[in-house]
Amino acid sequence: MKRVTLGCFSLAMSCAMCHPAWSQTTGPAAQDQAAPAAEGQEPLPDVEVIQKKQQPTPKPVAEPKPKVKKKAPVEVEAEAPAPKPKKVAAPKPLPETQGVAYVEPAEPASSATEAYANNPAYGAANSQGAAARATNSAQAPINGRNIAPANVETFSSAATVLDERQLEAAQPRQINDVFNRVPGVHVINDDGLGRHGGVGMRGSPPRRSRKIMTMEDGQSINMSTWFDPSVHYQPPVDRIESVEVVRGTSIVHGPNNNHGVVNYVNLSPFGPNESEISASIGSTSHRGGSEGQGDSPYGVSNARHVHTRQSIGNVGVVASYSGAEADGVWDLERLRYNDFYGAIGWRGVDQDLTLSAVYFRQRDNYDEANLTGEEGEDKPGDVEKRFFNGVGHAKSIFNPGSRFNTYSADVVKLQATHNYYLDSDTTITSKIYGFDHQRDRYQNVDGEDPSVADGRRAPIIDGEDIFMPEGIMLGRLRHYRQAGAEMRAEFANRPLAGTITQDIQIGARYEYNDFTNRNFFGSQGEILEYGDERGVTAFNTDTDANAFSTFLQTSINLTQDLKVIPGVRLEHYKISRLVTASTKEEGEAEACDPAENPFGAGEECVVLEGFDDTRISESFDKTHVLPGIAFSYSPINRTAFYGGYHRGLTMGVLREANARFPPGDELGDNYQIGVRTTAMRGVTFDIAAFHHDIQDFQIKGSTTDGSGNNVYGTLDKVEVNGFEVYTRVDGKAYTGGPVNLFVEGNYTLSDSKIRNAFGFVMDEDTGAIERVNLAGNYVPEVPTHVAHLTLGVQHDAGWDASLSWTYRGSFYTDEFNTPFGGNVEGEDGEVPDVWLLSARANLKLGNTGTSLFIAGDNLTDKLYISDREDGIKAGQGRTVWAGFKHKF
Repeated sequence: MKRVTLGCFSLAMSCAMCHPAWSQTTGPAAQDQAAPAAEGQEPLPDVEVIQKKQQPTPKPVAEPKPKVKKKAPVEVEAEAPAPKPKKVAAPKPLPETQGVAYVEPAEPASSATEAYANNPAYGAANSQGAAARATNSAQAPINGRNIAPANVETFSSAATVLDERQLEAAQPRQINDVFNRVPGVHVINDDGLGRHGGVGMRGSPPRRSRKIMTMEDGQSINMSTWFDPSVHYQPPVDRIESVEVVRGTSIVHGPNNNHGVVNYVNLSPFGPNESEISASIGSTSHRGGSEGQGDSPYGVSNARHVHTRQSIGNVGVVASYSGAEADGVWDLERLRYNDFYGAIGWRGVDQDLTLSAVYFRQRDNYDEANLTGEEGEDKPGDVEKRFFNGVGHAKSIFNPGSRFNTYSADVVKLQATHNYYLDSDTTITSKIYGFDHQRDRYQNVDGEDPSVADGRRAPIIDGEDIFMPEGIMLGRLRHYRQAGAEMRAEFANRPLAGTITQDIQIGARYEYNDFTNRNFFGSQGEILEYGDERGVTAFNTDTDANAFSTFLQTSINLTQDLKVIPGVRLEHYKISRLVTASTKEEGEAEACDPAENPFGAGEECVVLEGFDDTRISESFDKTHVLPGIAFSYSPINRTAFYGGYHRGLTMGVLREANARFPPGDELGDNYQIGVRTTAMRGVTFDIAAFHHDIQDFQIKGSTTDGSGNNVYGTLDKVEVNGFEVYTRVDGKAYTGGPVNLFVEGNYTLSDSKIRNAFGFVMDEDTGAIERVNLAGNYVPEVPTHVAHLTLGVQHDAGWDASLSWTYRGSFYTDEFNTPFGGNVEGEDGEVPDVWLLSARANLKLGNTGTSLFIAGDNLTDKLYISDREDGIKAGQGRTVWAGFKHKF
């Protein structure tokens, strides 16, 4: 049977349980609201936060605001008298543990709060009220930089904040490594440096992180949020101070918020003075292949980083450089990048301004063509046997011409954020931003080596077919641009009824996206390189979007313990597209019929069908109103119950000219309920159940048209039911002394099922098409079980070591749920489960500011399949690296 086209589709998402907050800020340190003055920087006047221990914080009586003469710039002298203290509503103090004596764990739960104080979003003297709410609140901070409070203890959604200390202890080699210890999240790495997304959350396929809103400093880095939300750039982990993950109710951030939101937070110019230099070297194992094959021709991997953050008066500056060169999964892959980040911050009395810029340059030997079988030559299961019993990581065996395949990207990202504090309860945040991402890829066609081609024949267009000789290369040129402006405001401690108050947040955003996409074929034997644009155009589109978003949300403080957060989000967007050339799919080709071969008998030839150069201009606009409500209830010391509902929107990929236009609306009804606690001595625990019902769920799998070309399809209804649990136990809380033995683990169940969809298969002998009911099948690319367990030891002398096991359950890559070995080409079918072992150790050299580390992934060098996108993709072989860091 041969798959042809996914007709009417449907799918129903299911879920049932939450996420643990990786970094939960609790304990007395969590109550400190004011960030300390940066080292070497003139302190600004303090604003006193009136808070009596273990007493409810009443609504303060308004006092006259001290008059401040407006001068620009405002220089605050160290000896200047502080303005008259103004009472501000502070988060509810955490009472002492009742019943048992609480012992602070070796890893203080307040580390996230401390990290926020060292890397604040706010800089002005009068920002303490906003900073307090950004540290500990039931709703997201109003600033344009963070998506979760530093202390998520009373936050109304499942959330994780990985701070600088936790990132340093984990020693992630690349940004995707940090998600192993985050519940509800699973990762499929497409390359060895995590540049191409690969993050899935609560039942979403991880391919290119397309269903997750991915941000950097609160700015989307999905390449075109509104019509191609793929992620092909993620910042280097070296300059990231924290990673925020919000799962569940999300009103203030969207679209792509059905499953969750990820935000990478860079170094802030308002933090303490510091300089840092670090470097590492390592190697990656490539198993398989015959003699001389399977070994990397490139050598040792390396990474380097340097940054400085300095303040002069009221101005702070950050300058950072990161770079790396490392082996990828296959022996012929080599990954390279150079990254530059800079920020300037100015802080006055009642306002602050931050300007930041990123330039990221990527030059890889890399492509997406993986190991496939041949129809008519192989039997089902042959390609899997070939992978495990010979090929391994040796792409040099089955595609030696891929040594010419390259991926190049240039990313420029700009952002300006201004915070204005009218008073301690009122903040207005404004932001303008831009993002330019040029991404060019060149690869050989049909696995042939262009360097051994015996001619210089060019492709031929004949009606609806493009005939191509063997030994040619394809250029895929994509350019993404986005620009936007946003304004948010927070009105805290506003009276609602009687003694009930509310914290109101409101925001509006305009964003423009543009995307040009061209595919062309070079001549036979021509090695295409970065910058080449001449050839036979097979596909050419220009798409743009104008989008307006707004939201209104309020946290109603019914009691000191109970917060209810209703809200609504509106998304309105218009998408226009101009198509000047297209095929049924961007780059898939099949063998020519010998009778139609224009290059003569005996010449190898492939054909790309369905070419059309008709000029088509089309557009549509849509509006969605997305309500939601959440709650946070803290009746017990250091314990909070949370949950909620929100209607989410996920944008689809509209790259294919023959895709459904306008697309279906991928709308979801999303529910969660959970509890997090640190009430038990030395124990952090978080568990949540989740449920998603999502319509018009877009997938890219075995969905095919009549010619067998892959296209994006939709499932009418998907349902996800699941739960996620996180726990950490610190032995030092019980034993005391300088040594802390700890265990940390998380587990996620995502039962993602198709509830309503039909597919079609064709009998190869008769050509008859059969309609197949897909209800009950698993959603492609989503493992049902994911787990991570870490055992470790820490010592007060400044060293630690840990061992981790990561489990990724099996999953199917197609909606038909083809069994393992059930597809000749190997692109569809089950991906088996896998256990991977990793370890790391860190050593601080006294008070010198220098630390050493060594770490490794897949220590047993297990050969496994990571995915089947465009064929069998190997998982990363054993990778070991070591290095140093010195902070001045």
